[in-house]
Amino acid sequence: MTIWKPSLDDSSIHLAVEGSCGGTTLGLQIARQVIEDGGRVLWAAPELPDGVRFSQIFSEISLTASSRFHAMNLVGNVDQAIGSLLKSAKILPGVTLVVLDDYCPDSGTIPSDVIKAVNKLISDTSWTTLLISKGGTSMDSSPLVARGKNKLNADKVWLLTRPESDSKRILWMDENELKLRLKEEGFVV
Repeated sequence: MTIWKPSLDDSSIHLAVEGSCGGTTLGLQIARQVIEDGGRVLWAAPELPDGVRFSQIFSEISLTASSRFHAMNLVGNVDQAIGSLLKSAKILPGVTLVVLDDYCPDSGTIPSDVIKAVNKLISDTSWTTLLISKGGTSMDSSPLVARGKNKLNADKVWLLTRPESDSKRILWMDENELKLRLKEEGFVV
């Protein structure tokens, strides 16, 4: 089994996840991929990723290379927080990935001020933007709903689901289904 590596094309990706199925881990894995390729990552979230999980995902990355991972606390006024994120991303050299993890409430409608700020971030970027949030319950046969899908100007919508209680996951990218397995070092195919 090999570590899964998506192709990144400077687009914006809205990743909706089932709770506790590895959304942050998937984001960290993509961040590691960007750093391995020589890029810089700016990560913004209300809380930093779990230190143990971060160490597992970044175990093969040198200390020098991992210094291209920058974390920001995403709290307070959303316009100011995302404005600071955007400013930092434009100042730091070689930013190729910006991640917003847990940028909105876990359930319900995404607040309009958050949608407006995120859409401004997406429109002002020249890098891949990854938006990670909890998905919602589907009223049809789809496994999960990406909340705010019709209001966020993301180029792509991915859904990460956990069909069973084991390490198997399914990543839906548009209509394509990718079966993954979550291991200590990340998602493998």
